[in-house]
Amino acid sequence: MDLSPTQSLLWKLLYAILISAAHAIADNVTNPVSSFQSRPDLAAPALSVSINNASFVSPGYIFLAPFQSTQPGPYIYDSTGNLIWSGFGAAAGATVHDFRTCTYKGSDHLCFFQGNQLNGYAKGLGVLMDNTYNVVNTIRTSAGETSADMHELNVINGGESALMTMYMPVQHDLSANGITSGQGWILEGSFQEVNTGTQEILFDWRSLSYVDPSLGYVAPNTTNVSGDGLTQDTAWDYIHINSVDKNAEGDYLVSARHTSTVYKISHLDGSIIWKLGGKQSTFALKDFNFSMQHDARFVSEDSTTTVISLFDNASDGFSNTASDSTAMLISINNSTNEATLLKSYIAPNGGILSVSQGNFQRLPNGNVFLGWGSNASISEHTPDDNPVLFATFASEETMNYRAFKLNWTAAPTTPPALYSYAHNNTAPTSYYASWNGATEVAAWRFYTGSSTTSPFTLVGNTTKAGFETVYTTPGFQTLSIVEAVAANGTALANSSIISTFVPGPESAGVCSDTQCPPGKGL
Repeated sequence: MDLSPTQSLLWKLLYAILISAAHAIADNVTNPVSSFQSRPDLAAPALSVSINNASFVSPGYIFLAPFQSTQPGPYIYDSTGNLIWSGFGAAAGATVHDFRTCTYKGSDHLCFFQGNQLNGYAKGLGVLMDNTYNVVNTIRTSAGETSADMHELNVINGGESALMTMYMPVQHDLSANGITSGQGWILEGSFQEVNTGTQEILFDWRSLSYVDPSLGYVAPNTTNVSGDGLTQDTAWDYIHINSVDKNAEGDYLVSARHTSTVYKISHLDGSIIWKLGGKQSTFALKDFNFSMQHDARFVSEDSTTTVISLFDNASDGFSNTASDSTAMLISINNSTNEATLLKSYIAPNGGILSVSQGNFQRLPNGNVFLGWGSNASISEHTPDDNPVLFATFASEETMNYRAFKLNWTAAPTTPPALYSYAHNNTAPTSYYASWNGATEVAAWRFYTGSSTTSPFTLVGNTTKAGFETVYTTPGFQTLSIVEAVAANGTALANSSIISTFVPGPESAGVCSDTQCPPGKGL
């Protein structure tokens, strides 16, 4: 059945209302953010889960870095959409992209790009955090030239080095593109491999030495991110590098969106070994194509065959080569110079066309995990493309560059948070307990006392439920603390002592037995 634009809009509004209502029950969500009594400073983007086949979903947490949201930053969620960690403020207000775990100095760390968002790219640096959420290192590209770009922070070699992209505005003759009034400006796509300890540049590649601007599909001033080529700040982005990977032999795999090409680059001299896709493809693409792609990765290689994965956007919002974006597994035969599509994955419920961003992650159990980029959705699929998880941010304005499903164990240095409420000084006391970023909490113990110097007595305990757990005791409690408890019964940490909030007589009438609504202005 075809719907009119008005009917379609009404259905979207109804769907949003239903999703919001469902989440309000599940995790105190108020569309499009989640709010918490114990952490009123947090307004985490609400993740709405519409498919969750728990029997087939892989273990691990969901790593996202939403932007264009109320509180942008790095976030961790579980597969039911519950918040695990809000990293808002961790990047001091800067934009965060490419948030995931990485190995550094023998243990798991959090890794992400942090910087200032520009039109289609960004400038900043790489950040590494330990499992207490403290920054232990930052990674920069070559000093004196330009900052690292958002599109890649690939920490490799056990954390000894990192692959990072750079977008470098340089003066260039663009008379072939109609800019004849003076010298034009072009964005040179570059990447570097950087030693994470010494910051030494181990490899440096610049696109203009190897890829002619005529090979691009996006002319100056034709899209919202192309640039017009007239000034340094509006330089023409002719190549738009958006991923870099490295194989066991040391060669690099580079995805360039604006040439719709994946390049294999020699680690010996920077020369292009082969090109897949675009205007000068080394290989014939057998019964498939891709364009405006993201996230090209090595999967396997032998003497004759290279298998790679990529996320085929098939659109830049101005031209399309397919009706839906697709995650692809591609086999490249180096003997016959042919490329074959081994497997493809589309979003559930008819597919999604993502005009920017997106990624393809292969999971240890054989499943795949996909980030749908500009649509700010994620999905997990079994090897036969059966979708077992689908979630999207409640706000349509929110975007997310890449998404990952990863294991993570953390013990924050910050203490648990507690809020307590009673309707009056003889009513039951309701507790709201949380510990931002803690992964090992299984239960909460609640203790009360009459003064800060008196002994505190256990009044109850309960199993952890979601980011914030609610528990009510029968009687009024003046002062309280909460203790986080591990699955084996070990005490992990406790909150500070807090006083129970009791509404005054003028507001008690609008408050319930468990909480008060937000106040309204005069």
